[in-house]
Formats: sequence, C-alpha cells, structure tokens
Amino acid sequence: MTEEEEINQKISRARIKLFFDQPFFGNLVMGMPLVDATDFGWCPTAAVDGRNIYYNRTFFKSLDLQEIIFVLCHEVLHVAYDHLGRRSHRDPEWWNMANDYVINALLTHEKIGSMPTKPVEDPSKKGGATSQRVGLYNAKYHNWHSEKVYEDLETRKVKKELTLDVHLELGKDGDEKGNRKGNGKQPGDGNGGISISEGELDAIRDEIRARVIQAAQAAQAAGKLPAGLARLISEMTDPVINWRDLLQQNIQSCITDDFSWQKPNRRHMYSGIFMPSLKKDETVDVAVALDMSGSMTDAMVRDCLGEIYGLMTSYNDFTVSVLCFDTLPYNYEVFTQDNIEDLLSYETKGGGGTEFMAFWDYWKDHDIEPKKAIVFTDGYCSSTGPNNGWGPHNYCDTLWILIGGRQSQIEPPFGESCDYEPGEGVD
Repeated sequence: MTEEEEINQKISRARIKLFFDQPFFGNLVMGMPLVDATDFGWCPTAAVDGRNIYYNRTFFKSLDLQEIIFVLCHEVLHVAYDHLGRRSHRDPEWWNMANDYVINALLTHEKIGSMPTKPVEDPSKKGGATSQRVGLYNAKYHNWHSEKVYEDLETRKVKKELTLDVHLELGKDGDEKGNRKGNGKQPGDGNGGISISEGELDAIRDEIRARVIQAAQAAQAAGKLPAGLARLISEMTDPVINWRDLLQQNIQSCITDDFSWQKPNRRHMYSGIFMPSLKKDETVDVAVALDMSGSMTDAMVRDCLGEIYGLMTSYNDFTVSVLCFDTLPYNYEVFTQDNIEDLLSYETKGGGGTEFMAFWDYWKDHDIEPKKAIVFTDGYCSSTGPNNGWGPHNYCDTLWILIGGRQSQIEPPFGESCDYEPGEGVD
C-alpha cells in the first residue's frame, strides 16, 4: 500500500466513524470533497473553503485516527460558524486565533476526536520547528463567541501564534469570480493560499445553512447532537436580526440611483427614442449618534465604530459624522477617506441622562441632513417631546440599534430598529 493510499484509508475510516458516532459532523464531512493540497505550496496542514476540505499528506500521515476526526470537524465548524464572513475590520491573526480557540474548546469539551499535539512547523524559523504545539486551546473560552475571544486577545495584546489550519482571506487572492491562486502563505498569517469572493461566500452561506440544519435534524433524530451546537442550530432555525447585517443593509441603502441626460441610453436610440442613462451615486452620507448616558461601555463603542469603519472603507466616497450625547451633544467629528483611520480612536464624552433631542437639535442647528442616521442607545429617554422624546420622525431615515433591547422590549416609534449584542455571533 502506498503512502497516499494509506492516508486515504485513514481519512475514509475517520469519515465513516464520524457518520455513525457523530452524525452531525459525519453528514457535513461526507458532503464536502477532500482535496489533496500537498503539492499546492500553501497548505502545510488543512484548510476549508466552504465546499472542499484541503489537507496535506505529510501532516495527516503524522496524525492518528482521532486526530484526523478532530481536524475534519474543526474545518467543518469554520464554515458552519461563518468565520470568514464575520471578520470585518479585525486583525486577521488575532481573529484566526479566536476562531480556533472557540472551535477547539467546543470539540475538546464534547470529546470529539483528539486535538493534535505535534509541534507546529514554521518555515520562517531555522529548522522549521517551534515550541508551539498544533491546536490553540484554553478551557476558559468554552461557550465564548469569536468576537468576545478576539476582544480578550486584543485587550491583553497576546502573542500572535500560528493556527492549526490555513485560514481564508476574503477576496485577497481570488478574483471576483472566486478563482483561487496559491501564494505560499502559512497558517495564522491571515492570508492563506486560497480565497473566495464575496459573491461566492453568499452562495456558500445559503448552501451550508441548509446542510447544517439537515445534519442537525439527523443528529437530533439519533439523539447525538452535541449540546455545544444547540445555540448554532437555534440561531439558524429561529434567527434574530443581526445588528451588523442590518447596519450594512442600511449603509448600502444610502447609495442611490439617479438618471442623467448627458449620456443617453443607447439601447433605445435606434428607434428614435432618447432615454436617460442610469447614473450611480456612490457617496455614502451617514450620521452616527452614541448614547453615552451609561448604557454604552468603551468596548461597545469600539465594536460599533469598528464595524462602521469596516463598512465605510469598502466604498469609494463616503462621509460619516459622529457625536456623543447624554442631555447635551459632544465631540462632533466628520470622517472621510482622508481621516477614516481616526475613527477607530474617536474620543467619547458624556455620562448624564438621555435626551434624544440633543443630537437632533444639534444636526438641525448646524444644517446637517444625512441620508441615514444611526443611533446607538438603550432607548431610555429622560423627557418628553416629539414622538415621546424620540425626536422628529421625518428628519431623515433612521436606524436605532438598541443596547439591551431584547430584555427591555423597547420599540422606537419610527425608523428601523434592532438589538445590539456585544460581539454578537453564532458560535
């Protein structure tokens, strides 16, 4: 038996064992082809792109059956948890570490396979060996979500370490059609050797959601659904609006379509009919108001502004203004392409009661009429006024993101609203 045949046999045994012992993972793994990426140059361990699991023969040869089971489940969970699509502005190395801590803690707690413990190979070091072992693990991260782990790693400025597998970087090495190109990068560097486009990621999300639900139903029927995955399944079958998704939709809605007569539409000219051509206005104009009466912590502010920063930098032209308020407005600043990096270090002020008219009046007095107002608040207003203190309903389109909204069940009288959860995610 050749080395390749031996490894393929080990993988087949691992998949079959998963199918019977852990039907949730078994169904998902069986539906994803395994690709030998040993000779691709970028995959020293394993990787996943949502549709395929990539592996390195040399790495898998060193693993026993239980370790291969662990690695296969590890790859599946990256896709099920949508780790690629949730990174946003975050540092890729800490984000990759956070994802691995979450997955490895779950698999270890549920006793699914065994986490590999062989030394990590780092080609940048002489001899390739490091003191680090494959698999990042810390028991305290069990039942944490990736955003919370990331915040912990970033706050403590922990040493950046290699992860078990190669992590994808959205759109960096693939073209808009999702074609992949190797770049020789190693695990944990945030770039990986494969990438997918945003369009392909959306399609994969739809596919994986259906497959995850189907796999969960099969596992539940067999009484073998790991308890640690109950939250993931609940989010998929009874979803709550994610404030990040709604924020992205609202900012996207700022881009308006208009028509121009300067360049007639050629499609109708042959019949003697002159029609205007579509003109795309890609200027995003957003005003953000932060309720600093005590409902928002510094960590929440960083989370919110970081999300807005990540969204803004995906547009060619934008203006985003930010102010804080309690009973008065504070620290109004405007950010464009020229100074958007400063948004991440914006200084917050306030701490008294809550008057929504504080920011409405400030905008009105300074002739500020944004396409979209985004207000982060707990929804508790100190006084009455227009719409019971919420402000004018017809000033501009408004998105209210409510701190602790699920518990308070507060409903603004106008505009769209959703609930904010710190570091919200499904893992």
